[in-house]
Amino acid sequence: MSKNLFLILILLPSLAWSQKDTVARIHTFGSIANDVAEDVAITHDGGIILIGSTASSGDGNTDIYILKTDSMCNREWSYAIGGNNNDWGYAIKQTFDKGFIIAASSNSYGNGGYDAMLLKRDSVGNYQWQKTYGNNDWDFAYDVVQTFDSGYVFCGETYNNTAGFSDVYVVKTNSIGDTLWTKTIGGSLADKGNSLMQTADSNIVVAGLRNTQSDSTQAYVLKFDKDGILLWDSTFGGSKFDVANSIIETNDGNYVFIGTTNSFDTTNNDYYIVKISTNGSLIWQNYLSIINNEEAFDIYELSNSNLLFVAQTNTYGGGKTDVHLVTLTSSGFWAAKASTFGSSEMEIPTGLAVNSNGIMYISGYTNSFGKGLNDLMVIKVDTITKNQQYTFTENEDLAPISVNELGIKNFSINIYPNPAKKTLHINSSKYPVNIQLIDILGKPILERKIHKQLTNIDISSFPNGFYSLIFLENELVIDVKKIIIAN
Repeated sequence: MSKNLFLILILLPSLAWSQKDTVARIHTFGSIANDVAEDVAITHDGGIILIGSTASSGDGNTDIYILKTDSMCNREWSYAIGGNNNDWGYAIKQTFDKGFIIAASSNSYGNGGYDAMLLKRDSVGNYQWQKTYGNNDWDFAYDVVQTFDSGYVFCGETYNNTAGFSDVYVVKTNSIGDTLWTKTIGGSLADKGNSLMQTADSNIVVAGLRNTQSDSTQAYVLKFDKDGILLWDSTFGGSKFDVANSIIETNDGNYVFIGTTNSFDTTNNDYYIVKISTNGSLIWQNYLSIINNEEAFDIYELSNSNLLFVAQTNTYGGGKTDVHLVTLTSSGFWAAKASTFGSSEMEIPTGLAVNSNGIMYISGYTNSFGKGLNDLMVIKVDTITKNQQYTFTENEDLAPISVNELGIKNFSINIYPNPAKKTLHINSSKYPVNIQLIDILGKPILERKIHKQLTNIDISSFPNGFYSLIFLENELVIDVKKIIIAN
């Protein structure tokens, strides 16, 4: 189901790059619950791939959401991936074999708490392998790249065996996800890696944040060689709050990261752009002070060495928080080319990808448009123009559940019909078991024990919507089914 609304975009001074489509396209995907995108990448066929999380689809509370579209943002396929608990996808890259590598975190699988997780999928989303990393405390993977040796490296944060609250977590693997080396680096407080890249000389650079004893948070950049030896680490910013969210290698061989700061204009958070050399020394830094709180999330270098970044703004646009697409000069100053996208509520961007034709794709989520609480959002922008207009297309997507990769259950549970109206039929080869019906806010609205293979549940008094049907044995969750009540 889709509907198109024609909306007007509030635009800052802009640049017409070429005679491309001047109308931006906003697309949402999802259903009644929370569905978000955390990252977007260009695919070999000219389309895009998005990764995030879904509470509308899947087996657990929240599942990893992978969505493939063509270049016009038309859905080609999608999957919900995960177990009985919470699973989130944070980053995705296309691999040398035209498949995909995903950085995720899970408390459905692994050693305990949350574990970092890598998932390898083929070109149409089918399972190839997945591995978890970490110990019995929390571990998260926020970004991943494929390395020149066909292996992978991811960064994030770990709460295991740390010197403080959390440490920067970097893991290098071979081509099938087996660990080659692991590094945890940090001080006595919270430290984490948000973004990483492999440089042209095969080194690995990680960007994130580091907290200090003076109660400040500083942008943090670390460089490792290919064997995991720390070459240097440097902090940037002032005495307040500074974070690096995304880092790239520029055409001149140096590095640029983007994030947020309130160390320079302490009233609000501002955009923070920093260029550093290959040995970690500062080349230049700039903060873009507007009025309210702003934060930049992803950055891209254009062919003319200017910089393009995507951010959230509370100053410009039509609502509480809008998407801000901004161009800078190669020295980090305003290039007078920017645009905002959004309506009356919140639009949050998370990633930016640009294809070989210069077409820009922004990932994120919105609660101004769409079917649910938050819907996955992707914005296609061919070129930024003055008085730019945009269209909005709403897509309902109940992503099918991917095959459980970590083992085959020795029992089967079938729920029908789904969507259900008056009666829900449960056919379970395992009994007796306890069941709980949970509404979208997490509140149990039905609890009972089933003692036979076929059980009928009267649902005629329950409101329409999405629910989770949880199966428990000896107080342990053994299965979760998503159902829709549509009386």
